[in-house]
Amino acid sequence: MGFHVDRKVIIEVTPTLRTDEYAQNDCLFNKVEIPKAVLENRGCSKLLNITVASDKAAWKEIDVVIFENNQSLEAAGDALAVSAADGKAAKMCGWINLPAAGNLDLGNFTFSNAVPAVGEPQLPFLIQAAAGSTSCYFIAILRGTAETFGADDLTFRFHLEY
Repeated sequence: MGFHVDRKVIIEVTPTLRTDEYAQNDCLFNKVEIPKAVLENRGCSKLLNITVASDKAAWKEIDVVIFENNQSLEAAGDALAVSAADGKAAKMCGWINLPAAGNLDLGNFTFSNAVPAVGEPQLPFLIQAAAGSTSCYFIAILRGTAETFGADDLTFRFHLEY
């Protein structure tokens, strides 16, 4: 009988954003890797929380979608319209909303995290990597009104338990 110790980690990812205006329901970037999202090939982790630091003075609500496979879903700046084939191939793990209610305004810097809400997905949930991989992937969708960003304005932090 072995001894098991839970291991927790926070993985930080800063995707490259377009610098022209995004409309409501636009995909902020094509799939981005969450490296070492799981400990071993095809493994699972528990997603405990997602936090996002923004170089913007005001927070815009976004949804974060996490999936198993290295699958393109939507181009950056395009209105969200994932095909059934692409969605199925991605092997969705889950999604979470980061609402305005989860925002802490620190002046010219905002910080947001998931807030439990009736009718919305809740954390934690399991994520899984594809065979031969320890990575998962994610996209983010702007749910707030139109916005422009600098290329590195958003940093996502994935709080995981292996």
